[in-house]
Amino acid sequence: MRESMQGSTIAHAGSRFSQRLRIFKLIFVPLLSFSLAGQTAVVWTQLADIRDGYFDFVLYHSAARIIVDGNGAQLYDLAVQKDYQKAARVAPQHRPLPFNHLPYELLALLPLAQLSFPAAHLVWAAMNLLVLLAILFRLAPLVTALPRYLSCLMLLAFFPTLTTLKMGQDSLITTYLLTETLISLKRRRNALAGCLLALGLYKPQLFLPITAILLCQRRWHAIGGFLATAAILIGISLTMVGWHGLTGLLALWLPMTERGNVVWPELMINLRGLLFIVLHHMGLTSLTNLLTVAISLPVFCVTLRCWSRDLAERPDGFELPFALAVVMTALVSFHLYSYDGLLLAIPLVLMLNHALKAQLQSPAQRVFLPLLIVMFIPLLPNALLGYAVLAWWALPVPLLFAVIAWEIGDRSQLTQAGVRT
Repeated sequence: MRESMQGSTIAHAGSRFSQRLRIFKLIFVPLLSFSLAGQTAVVWTQLADIRDGYFDFVLYHSAARIIVDGNGAQLYDLAVQKDYQKAARVAPQHRPLPFNHLPYELLALLPLAQLSFPAAHLVWAAMNLLVLLAILFRLAPLVTALPRYLSCLMLLAFFPTLTTLKMGQDSLITTYLLTETLISLKRRRNALAGCLLALGLYKPQLFLPITAILLCQRRWHAIGGFLATAAILIGISLTMVGWHGLTGLLALWLPMTERGNVVWPELMINLRGLLFIVLHHMGLTSLTNLLTVAISLPVFCVTLRCWSRDLAERPDGFELPFALAVVMTALVSFHLYSYDGLLLAIPLVLMLNHALKAQLQSPAQRVFLPLLIVMFIPLLPNALLGYAVLAWWALPVPLLFAVIAWEIGDRSQLTQAGVRT
């Protein structure tokens, strides 16, 4: 009798949850459509600026041309970069957009260095669209509860996606590498996962946090793959620019702890950006870096603890711990502009898929669904960017971290109790 009543209660709760999900989709799908239309309209108005080299692709194209011309040793000389960038820009610039990544990343761009800037940008955008399709294709087997059209619409309507294409940035490649890392770890191909993480060292702040988790877990095959690949990439970089070139790269990295030149924390969608913009109103911006490190450590520890749960070892339960790690990476990364926020698409898609396939709605999921809607409000990030306060757009990210950690904890308890989720 009691079991019958419990079954009826669960069925009733499941029916209410299904109704809420239907309402959510009725709101969310049109919202995504409006967001995509708005972002597309913004990019359309900036086509002339894209063509004239006012966005970031100019730094990649000019850096590739420096290598092709045999001037690798001068790659990180800002005066040389500025001279090469003049050819792509219509109006003179007071300062260059510095290329400050490890030079091995330019291998994929060397063929484009022979093309004119507009043609190279067009080809690069087409290549990035192919990478976007690859991300969707690789995520598809992991998000079986999420309709294919919805995952596609989410990625396209996400503010960082079209920003990446417009800027000519490499954030889609970053997101693809993290997607492949998820798949490799899920299949227990740890060495391959380590290799993939090392391939992302062109932006080390976006790959080292997950590598640190693997190190703390003593996944030595992953660490071995990471170190071996990193050694090869450093060797390639040395061949391209020499020791003098790499020391020039370090000289560009060191000032990035302070605001100025290419470092504007108020435009960063991470802990550093949020803390800076809050402390700015208090006249305490000098504490930004210290507080960022102080808060980043417990965020990392929470993520590590969630990965150490038995849930993360189950083949069907690895997605949430990995999603949490990606959100942690976004938060603790010391340098994260809007385009690199694209990596947040992975946890958003994984968490929504988890909510759609759940038999019962948990408290964390009830918070997540409206949070997801907030992150796709049309043109909100564009307005914040216009006022140079884009860091406020990162406000939902700590909450997203808390929601996923909460859900992992609840699932772990239910799993131990033998309740199906």
